[in-house]
Amino acid sequence: MKILSINVRGCKKRRKQLWVKDLCSKYSIMFLGIQETKMARLEPFRLKVMWGNFNYDFACSLSRGRSGGIISLWDPNVFLKDQIWCGDNYVIIKGKWTRAVGTFFIINIYGPQDHGEKIRLWNFLATFKENHEGYYIIFGDFNEVREEADRFGTQYNSLGAHHFNSFINNVGLIDVPLCGRRFT
Repeated sequence: MKILSINVRGCKKRRKQLWVKDLCSKYSIMFLGIQETKMARLEPFRLKVMWGNFNYDFACSLSRGRSGGIISLWDPNVFLKDQIWCGDNYVIIKGKWTRAVGTFFIINIYGPQDHGEKIRLWNFLATFKENHEGYYIIFGDFNEVREEADRFGTQYNSLGAHHFNSFINNVGLIDVPLCGRRFT
């Protein structure tokens, strides 16, 4: 399964759509997560342009104000959706991969800036995972880092990193290393 997660902050609307489409096509993406869409209303044509064709299913949390917005798109021939949960900072899709056994929860995150809201999000996700058995894939823009070396050009928050690391460890997640990349 090929999953792509991108934050499209700062891209021009048309350029962003074509860039995402090119990435999906080049890497044969089966599941796409986008953060910071800034979409306040659903525009199916924009989704089609980004995905590259009309053969997709989706779930979204529209933006509120001038930031935010999360969209998950996938090939319905490869991932079969059972249920969806959406909030301001997450989109959770429960389903099955056609070539895998078991139930999967695919979670697309756009983490809040506020430290207290981040802790609420980590607690919600931990409780959700406790109450829903299956395999989990969590990705997105967490707006948090695990260690100071991961922070480029902004201030490091050791307390935020501590809570984020505790969440990862307590929930039993594995941070998949992406070697040679600027972001993970």
